[in-house]
Amino acid sequence: MNKTIVIAGKEYPLVSIDTSTLRQVWVEVRAAFQFYSGSFKGLDIVWLEQKSKQRFTPRKLRIMAERLNTIMGNPIVFLFESLPYFERNRLIEQDVYFIVSGKYAFLPNLLIAAREAEPIKGEKLTAVAQWLLLAYLQGMYVNRKTIKEVERVSPYQYVTLTRAFRLLERLELCSMETDEARFRHIVFSKDKRTLYEQARKFFVSPVKQRLYCDKVRQPQQYKRAGISALSHYSALNPDETTTLTMTADQWRNRDEDDFMNVNPIEGDYCVEIWLYPPIPADEEYVDKLSLVLSLQGDHDPRVEKEVEILLEKLW
Repeated sequence: MNKTIVIAGKEYPLVSIDTSTLRQVWVEVRAAFQFYSGSFKGLDIVWLEQKSKQRFTPRKLRIMAERLNTIMGNPIVFLFESLPYFERNRLIEQDVYFIVSGKYAFLPNLLIAAREAEPIKGEKLTAVAQWLLLAYLQGMYVNRKTIKEVERVSPYQYVTLTRAFRLLERLELCSMETDEARFRHIVFSKDKRTLYEQARKFFVSPVKQRLYCDKVRQPQQYKRAGISALSHYSALNPDETTTLTMTADQWRNRDEDDFMNVNPIEGDYCVEIWLYPPIPADEEYVDKLSLVLSLQGDHDPRVEKEVEILLEKLW
């Protein structure tokens, strides 16, 4: 039983999901709701329309939506034929996504995601897309995972990940496949070395800015980067300057007393402010592929040689 809904004057077709594919969903909800799959401006959504007379409070609908989102990996939106004003307000207070077809829609974060999901321009990876690709290449998650499963091992939320995977798909670095239960899986069809070589032209340096200081109060809180990390992974001798990394948020929220004599020129410590957090492959040092990208502007023959050896060992 398929149907069509109307949002802002535009029709969106929905396809009924057979209950036989919803084995992970608890019986009460399967009995009370008809499940539909359908996209809204490029976002895959699971739509629920109540078919029983059982009454669910807005709070219970919120809890239900959170659990279903975890199971199905897609946002949950409830469909209503009509809603009195006070019920709409209670649903909004509980942050429950819903629509009254052709009349009213409460989809705040989904509208933001839809705007972000417009065709993506540019031929470079965003910080999130690069993190995701490097995390896969270094074994943080395996092939054919759902976005919800990747969310569990990443520092980013579902909507942000969805947009990043769309960019990777547009650049033909991955594809998205939907199974019988309407779960979308990320598929990398090439071996990791080939995928890395294909992606090289899209990579950016993770380093947004380099600053120097004479002393860091608790350097062990930050991962080693730059030559400090390369000397750990290779036969290269370390520099006198210790290189640390942190994200822009960490730098903004730092205690200024922890960094002495910050300047853009020189110091005993070099602080690299990164576009994204390093892949958590090592507790003390940044991940190898991000390190390679951070050193791509260093033309010291010794560094270039050790970077080549490091890459060869990866594959």
